[in-house]
Amino acid sequence: MGLIPRIRECERKRQEEGGEGPGVAVTVKKVFQFMHKTNTALVQSSPDAALVLWLAAASIADQCERGSGSQGAFEQICYEFLTQALIVFEDELTDSAKQYSGIFKLVGSLSQITCLEAENFDNIGTKITQHAARLLKKPLQCRAVAACSHLFWCDARRDGKRVLECLQKCLKVADNVVTSDSKQVGLWVEMLDKYCYYYERECEDVTVKFVQSLINLCFEHISFAENDAQSASEGRQAKAHLMASLAYLRGLKGSSKPEVAERFAELSLDAP
Repeated sequence: MGLIPRIRECERKRQEEGGEGPGVAVTVKKVFQFMHKTNTALVQSSPDAALVLWLAAASIADQCERGSGSQGAFEQICYEFLTQALIVFEDELTDSAKQYSGIFKLVGSLSQITCLEAENFDNIGTKITQHAARLLKKPLQCRAVAACSHLFWCDARRDGKRVLECLQKCLKVADNVVTSDSKQVGLWVEMLDKYCYYYERECEDVTVKFVQSLINLCFEHISFAENDAQSASEGRQAKAHLMASLAYLRGLKGSSKPEVAERFAELSLDAP
C-alpha cells in the first residue's frame, strides 16, 4: 500500500517532463493485483486482519480515483475490495462481538468513499445495514443500525428517507429492549443524540418534532429507571448523558448565528 503514492508521484513527474526520464517498473494496478492475491491468502488464517486490509485497500483505490482525473479509473477495483470485505464478514466472522465491530469498520470506510457509482454504493450500503439488523443482541443491533444511517448521509449520498428508516428501526428496537430491561435506558439518549446530529445537519426527514418527542421519552424512561432499584445506577448514568445532550442543545438555541438559533428555537428542553 505504501508503494502506491510513490508510484503515482513518479508517474506524475514523468508526465510533467513529457514522458522523459525513467518509467516505473510496476504500475499501480499491478500493486493492487498483488494486494488482492496476498490478502486472499490471508483470509483463512487471519480474517480480522484481512477485513481491515480489504477496507484499507478500498480506501486507497478511492484516493487513486480522486487523484487520477479520470472518472471510473479505479471504481471497479474499489468495489471489488469492498465486496471482498463483505465476503470476509459474512463467511469468517461468526462471533457476535467481532460482527459488531466489523459493522463499524465497514461503515467507517464506506462513508468516506466517493468513487463508486450510485448503484454500487447502495448495494454495499444496503448489505451492511442488513447485516447490522441481524445482530443477535438487540442493544448491539440498535447501535449498529444507527451507525449504518451514516451511509445514507455522507459525501457520496444524501438520502434523508433512508436515514429516517434506519433511525425508526432503532427506536422500535430500543423500545423493546428498554421495556424488557430498564438497565438499557441509555439507549434512548443515544438515539436522541443521533436524531439531533441529523437535525443539526439539516437532514430534511428528521424534523424538530422527532427530536422533541425523543427528549420527552428520555425523561420518561430515565425517571422510571431511577425509581427502580434494579436499574437506578443505569438511570443516573443515562440522566447525566441526557443533561449533557440538553446542554449542547441549549447552546444551539442560544447560538449567535440567527439561522441556527431559529432552527432550534421551538425545542423545549425542560422535563415535561
